[in-house]
Parts: sequence; structure tokens; C-alpha cells
Amino acid sequence: MLPRSNFNSIPKQAKSLDERHADTTSLSINICGMDIVADPGVYKTSGDSELMAESVEITKDQDFLEIGCGTGVVSIAIAKRAANGHGVDINERAVSNSKKNAEAQDISNIQFSISNVFSNVSGTFDIIICNPPYSRHEPRDTIDRMFWDPEDEMKIAFFKEAGRFLKPNGKIYFGWANFADIDVDLPFKLAEENGFKLVNTFEKPHKTDFSFYVFEFIRKS
Repeated sequence: MLPRSNFNSIPKQAKSLDERHADTTSLSINICGMDIVADPGVYKTSGDSELMAESVEITKDQDFLEIGCGTGVVSIAIAKRAANGHGVDINERAVSNSKKNAEAQDISNIQFSISNVFSNVSGTFDIIICNPPYSRHEPRDTIDRMFWDPEDEMKIAFFKEAGRFLKPNGKIYFGWANFADIDVDLPFKLAEENGFKLVNTFEKPHKTDFSFYVFEFIRKS
């Protein structure tokens, strides 16, 4: 369903991960109309985060869950127009970073906690957001998991378990890209296998030769 680009992600990701491991100071980034901080060992948020924040439709009486919150920028942006939110990440540094950014933005209607996908999540949500590690590759640690997902296990677990945490008329927003070295159609396959259907696609071309995507899924009738 997606055109495949010519961009091979793993070499570029490996270089970026080495840099994030080596960093000792935080980075200041202006994104989604906010000045946020990316701490060492946390995903240096970019256009994919902007696309996700722009794509999610939510109202003041709805709540949301973000799986893989990173710096927290997507959760913080969405919390401004939601009732409540919960962001989780497998990386302890990301959770700490998200809390710091939420406090700096004076956002109090959101909590952040450590969780491997849904392992430390309870309750149900109107919206579930996930911008996963796209590439199927073996990580060295939880920092590497910002880009690399061994055997696609995180993405498989997400679609398998999401239905238990989604309200009856809820929506899933799932981030993706059309890298040359991933199965570009994997989200559609996993959604179909687990009872979801695609209702919207949002796209943001990158400055190189690939695009970021956000897919909106709902339960099949």
C-alpha cells in the first residue's frame, strides 16, 4: 500500500544512536511551537513528532495514551487540547525527560511512567498514540530501542494488546515511514490481523527521499 523509498535507515540510525549514547549535555529544540529539551540517551525529536501532534484529533472531554513518549513533546502538545493523558516509555531517561518538559510547559493534566508497551498501563482511552521504532534490528539497550525493534516485537505487541486499552469508539494513531529496509506494509497487516481498519493517512515528506506517515485506525464494525 505504500511506495518504498530508496532510503536505507539502519546505517544512519546507527550513527545517530552512537551520538545519543555519547552525548553528555541536553539539546534545546523548537518543535510544535515549544522549546523543549532532549536529554542524553533520548530520541532527538523531529518532523515525525510534528506530524503526529498535528494529525491527532482530540477534544477537551477525551483522554489519551502515548506509547513511546520520548521527550514527551507529542503528549504535551496533545494534552493542551485534551482532558487527560498518560505517556509511557521503556527508557527511564525518556520518562524523566518528558516530566521535565511537561513541567517547563506548565502542563499538569498528564502523567508519565516506565512501561514496556502496555505492561504498566491500566484503564481505557479515547485515543492511543504510538510512534514506534520502525526498523527491525537488534538493540544493545533501551536507548537503541528508540530506532530498533528486534523481530518487530514491539509493533506486534502494540497491535495485539491495543484493543484492551481502547474505548469502544476509540482511535489509534500510528507513526511510520517508507524506508527501503523495512516492511513498509507491516502496520496494515498487523491492524488487519487484530481487528482494526485504516480510516485516514497523513504524510510529511522528509528533506531527503522518504516520507513520515501517521495512520489512523478504528475497530472494524
